[in-house]
Amino acid sequence: MPSITRYHNAIKEYKLKNGSKYYRFTVYLGVDPYTGKDKTVTRSKFPSQKAAQVAIERLKYEFNKGQKPEDMRKTFSDVYKEWDVLYKNSGIVMSTYSKTEGYFKNHIIPFLGHMRVSKITVQHCEQFALQLSKKLKYFQHIINYASDVMNTAVRYGYINTNPFNTAKVPKETVHEISDNYLDIEDLRLLISHIASLDLMTQALLRLLIFTGIRKGELLVLTWSDIDYKKKTLSIHEAYSYSKHNNGENVGSPKGKLNRIIFLDDVTLDCLHQWQPEQMLRLNQLGISLEKPTDQLIFINSVNNYVDSYYPNEQLIKAINDLKIKYITVHGLRHTHATHLHEAGSSLIGIQDRLGHTKNSNTTHKYYTHVTDKIKLDTLQSLLDYYKDHDIY
Repeated sequence: MPSITRYHNAIKEYKLKNGSKYYRFTVYLGVDPYTGKDKTVTRSKFPSQKAAQVAIERLKYEFNKGQKPEDMRKTFSDVYKEWDVLYKNSGIVMSTYSKTEGYFKNHIIPFLGHMRVSKITVQHCEQFALQLSKKLKYFQHIINYASDVMNTAVRYGYINTNPFNTAKVPKETVHEISDNYLDIEDLRLLISHIASLDLMTQALLRLLIFTGIRKGELLVLTWSDIDYKKKTLSIHEAYSYSKHNNGENVGSPKGKLNRIIFLDDVTLDCLHQWQPEQMLRLNQLGISLEKPTDQLIFINSVNNYVDSYYPNEQLIKAINDLKIKYITVHGLRHTHATHLHEAGSSLIGIQDRLGHTKNSNTTHKYYTHVTDKIKLDTLQSLLDYYKDHDIY
């Protein structure tokens, strides 16, 4: 009488040369709905008949749900490559893409890359998050990127659920943004000190302080962006370096939001004095200009973009001379936003001046238009606030 087993008859025992015993199988799953062809799968090196049986049942279950067996073997790195194509072409600036690429290379792929997405558990996600929290002050955005790759695996049918959705991850320590801004007294000292610097540095630092523009927006400004009569500055481009840019480092500002900013009289005067001084320097260097209005406002010795660290250098020199609190160039943007708020400026006026997107409120988003009056009132509230603190 033949022996009866509860395991699939396709499961066969085999031995390696060293005598180790394993089990393998070749099993028919059915007709592939994508190709119309029979689907047969072979797997091996199972330590027991039971492990092989579980694998067969799982393969059949997933196949009947429409999941391909080969998709179940996809690693996190495989899915990341698919996610990366979409992300790279999603309209982000390449400098942001480069940062994200670094997050995956340095943190995400070393931990999750080799794992099959079908085998990544909630525990793995929690271990990954805990490891990040011990190394980094800010880590939540990296977890979000890893989770987005797993969402792609769900969307493509490789897995049923994203384990990150139920994972408990450590919370970031709250760090006040105010750490990177100057209070009103330190700002007064800085602005007073600026008047003793060369004209280009005066114009550069005053523009950063009194407009809150981003460093990348500052670097690409040309004289055609200044309207002395209307007292405005036009922001429509930004410098954003990345190895993926292929040398095309000038593009739209962050959020693709062009804007017009009203300028105060003192900053306009600094620019007005710097412009002929710059032309004189260029003539002395033997550099002639076909269209002076297309001339960059801030230049290096060969009349090209100043290095991205140049504004930081000028700010740090001033901070060291004054022995005031250290901040970054982006800290001047935080300072501008904070003082606009303290001055009682309207939220929509602040958002427009800084180039932030409007909130999702329908009335705010579609029916509130930033008029010149709102823009002028926003600037005037700041100037009145500064005047009360002897800042001009």
